[in-house]
Amino acid sequence: MKKLLSVSFLFICLLLSVNGQTVSNYSYALDNGANVKIEHGWNHIWVNQTFDILKDEDKGVPIDVIIRVLGDLKTSSSFKLLSQGKETRTAGAAAGNYDLKLTFKLSGKPGTMSFVISNVTIKPKTKTIVSVTLYDYQINIAEAPGSLKGLSGYESSVVSYNGSSDAKPLQGVITFFEKGKHDAKISPDEATSEIKGKIKPGTYDVLITLSISKQKHLIWLENFTVKPDISYKITANLNAGMISYSGVNKDAKVLHMYPVGTAAKQTKAAPDPSKEIISLENIFSPNPCTPGSYDVLIEYGKGARYEWKKNILIQSKLRFDIK
Repeated sequence: MKKLLSVSFLFICLLLSVNGQTVSNYSYALDNGANVKIEHGWNHIWVNQTFDILKDEDKGVPIDVIIRVLGDLKTSSSFKLLSQGKETRTAGAAAGNYDLKLTFKLSGKPGTMSFVISNVTIKPKTKTIVSVTLYDYQINIAEAPGSLKGLSGYESSVVSYNGSSDAKPLQGVITFFEKGKHDAKISPDEATSEIKGKIKPGTYDVLITLSISKQKHLIWLENFTVKPDISYKITANLNAGMISYSGVNKDAKVLHMYPVGTAAKQTKAAPDPSKEIISLENIFSPNPCTPGSYDVLIEYGKGARYEWKKNILIQSKLRFDIK
């Protein structure tokens, strides 16, 4: 597994699963020509391969692909079985190793997402079941014409999930760069704030930066063309779950989030910075969190006492209250 931040297994752009499958050629392309790239984020792909007996009702199709997408991201999905880079029929596919290309039609701003899963194995008289779970941010771009004196308007918005009412809305700071040059920052012609302003029409690489707790998320819209007298509202939907503390102990101060199994390895409840995924301090209000299972360490006072809550499941678009 490749890590973008050493403190967290969740910040990824490439996943190696426990069964040896690899994910590559990840593409997130909008129909307006922009390419979405999450440099630091919660996006994740889980892949699991299992096997069963090939039955008569399978009609000679030795592979089944089960796709689950967390939150709002796609309108449809499809897959192709590849052998040495070329598409092959699934019915009657011979035993051997294959690649699997998955393609998703996006909701939000129309576009297409795709990636390739390698090392998919088909065995004689056996059915291969590939389970894929996809989690990524949804990008919505609303365009509105207006009189902007030939300039292009822009504004960013960040939501934990579609329909969420965040008590403290997240801020997505917008920065423009020359196309293909992420070290060549371009100043807007008019900057109303860090998230809103006007700029000359053209094609840019646009960076949206948002902070959650002490984590910084970097979302790129590369090759993004803005036109004169058009305003663009860019909304990043994190498809997150929410977590908060609803217990009666008002001394609770921080929720420290860890991979499941961390608590069982300790003889005494205590923080372990090397394994911590994220820490949340505004715990009496809902905090966005990437979907997954956690051991959560509650800190009371300023390190006066700690208590584990084990195997807490956070689901996209749902809130979990720790007591």
